[in-house]
Amino acid sequence: MEQNRNQIYIETPLVFSKYFSDAISSPVYLKLENTQPSGSFKLRGISALCKQKLNEGCKKLVGSSGGNAGLAMAYTAYKLNVPCQLFIPTYVSDIMLKKIRSFGAEITIVGHDFEMANAEALKFVEQNPDVGFIHPYDHPAIWDGNSTIVEEIKTQLNGMKPSCIVTNVGGGGLLLGILKGLQKSMWVDVPILAIETEGADCFNKSIKAKKIVEIEVTSIAKSLGARSVAPTLMEMYPEFNLTSKVLSDKVAVKGCIRFAEEHLFLVEPACGATLAAVYDNLIPSTLKENKSQHSNNGGPTVLIVCGGSDCSPVQLRKFAEQFELPC
Repeated sequence: MEQNRNQIYIETPLVFSKYFSDAISSPVYLKLENTQPSGSFKLRGISALCKQKLNEGCKKLVGSSGGNAGLAMAYTAYKLNVPCQLFIPTYVSDIMLKKIRSFGAEITIVGHDFEMANAEALKFVEQNPDVGFIHPYDHPAIWDGNSTIVEEIKTQLNGMKPSCIVTNVGGGGLLLGILKGLQKSMWVDVPILAIETEGADCFNKSIKAKKIVEIEVTSIAKSLGARSVAPTLMEMYPEFNLTSKVLSDKVAVKGCIRFAEEHLFLVEPACGATLAAVYDNLIPSTLKENKSQHSNNGGPTVLIVCGGSDCSPVQLRKFAEQFELPC
């Protein structure tokens, strides 16, 4: 896929993993969104929405994420040379604060969770009509931006359908992007395994309740820490061959540790949950449960390595100690 010079995000590698392939006795490829300039897939959708707001005449960008969406927004504003202000909750780590500030973003720390910080950001936007509000996941421009992941996968696999795509779910921005990408690629029948962690499983709970369920986030996977999913996700997912699974924080951290050992990448527990789908052997059982038409089509399983910049060797070691895991 040809790279657009005005594009903020990059086309990421799709690489074969011998370790994962051996684990499930079937080819596994990794879509390395952790190699984006801001460290995660978020740059695709966030940059698309930022550009849209600027084209509408906004002079400043305002958001409410101190996580990977906020970092993607700060990077985008830096590249586009526009001011950026982020209202972020108190739990944001020093690692992320340092990275966000490095791109010149103005930071206002307020509230103990995303919803409180988001409310303050919206108040600011109401009082300043020349600013553009950037939601971290709930906007069509974000979903369209994230859909380019699947478009790249199709090109990189020379059109061959995957046997399964594995991803994680927080508020739904990534998963909605994948669903829209599957629609554009005429791959709506490709199985999707959507992973959450216990205490950040608003999508799984909503599926079971057949309505949007709001939760209190208790998982250490803060990047999955939305209280509820985007309403559009609940409308769209029944049209697809999707399975929702929930794993423990411990299993997600174990996924991070093994990924670091085997592939030499540091990722957040949110991403570790996706990787743990292989280590916990969820993929073969999921395909069997769904009786998927594509489970034996010869196509590989593709893991979306969503990335995440809120990680360090010290932090991973702390998580390992917390769950009594070797690291």
